[in-house]
Order: sequence, then structure tokens, then C-alpha cells
Amino acid sequence: MKTDQHELGPILYTHGKKHICEGGVCDNKKSILWDEVDVLFLEASKTTVNFIIPASEAIKVDIISTTKDKISFTQGAVFRMSGKDKSNFWALYQFIVSKVIDRQWSKLVRDIEKGKRVTFGRFDITSSAIYREKFFGGHDIIDFNRIVGCDFAHGELVIDFFDDKSHLKRKSLGRVPEIPNIHLAQAFLSSIAQQNSN
Repeated sequence: MKTDQHELGPILYTHGKKHICEGGVCDNKKSILWDEVDVLFLEASKTTVNFIIPASEAIKVDIISTTKDKISFTQGAVFRMSGKDKSNFWALYQFIVSKVIDRQWSKLVRDIEKGKRVTFGRFDITSSAIYREKFFGGHDIIDFNRIVGCDFAHGELVIDFFDDKSHLKRKSLGRVPEIPNIHLAQAFLSSIAQQNSN
């Protein structure tokens, strides 16, 4: 934990030449205030040789501002990342999310209440349903009142829901790195699932 001073306030964490400060993030060329953050993209990758031997592993978060400036934080390793490195990076990601989610949540709820359709790349959310893009055009429509779970599996955001015949189904909403603000989508859909479970 560092306490050097910067124009964004005290530096809380330094990662290479990039800083997370009390007021936002910065590198040598640009800075992004927390209130200017528009989108977070999360990506994790693992490379293997012959599908067995680990070759490399990396986690990355892209922070994109309303003016399309981008600052990325990456943690990687040859072969495998240590548990400590993974844990530290997830703590870093959770801290970034904590600085932006309240504002993003308020905007999401406002937009939905106004009848807007909010997009998360491969799927949209309205006031009552998820519209999931089909590969060959059109949409699957999944009503909120059918959703009973939302989680991550095999690098994808998935939901559990009951179909028209009351069968429990699981469907992918898309690969994690393709979904902007996945933290917001997951939190919102998990809250829907929680309401339905109660």
C-alpha cells in the first residue's frame, strides 16, 4: 500500500507504471476519474501445450472512460500464476468495481425504469426479460420471473432458468471478455434470481 501523492489523490496501489489512486486510475500518459469510468472488461486466459501442460496464464481488466481512453491492468505468469498473485489481482479488480458499481447500478435501474433496453454486448436487459442474441439472427427471450441463478462457468456468464415446461435449463449469455461491465450484469441478474428464490 503506497501513500505517494498524485493529482487523483493518494496512490493506493502501483502496478508497473500504472497507479490506482483514491480518485481514479492513471498511467504515464492519461488518467481516468472513477466518475468517468464507462466500461470495465474482464479477461482471463490460460495457454496449454497439447491441452495438458500449462504454458502461460493471465488476467486482465480494461478500464475505459466515457471519452474512450483505456488503461489496462494485467497479471500474468509463465506456466501458472501463484495463488497469491491471483488473489491480489482479484482484490484489485474488486476494489475497482467497488469504486464504480454504485453509480453504474443507479444508472442501470434508472434506464430500466424509463423503459430503455440496456445492452451488455451479446445480450440486452429490459424491465422484464433478457434478450439473448442467437448466432443466426433473432433473439432468445428469457423472462426475469423464470431466472433462478446466475454464475460463471468455463469462462462464460451463465443463467439457470425454468423453460415453458418447467424444466431447469442453463444457458450461456456470452464469454466473459465479450461482456462489458460483466460485474454489473452478474450483480443485477443474481439479484433477480435471489428475489425469485425467496
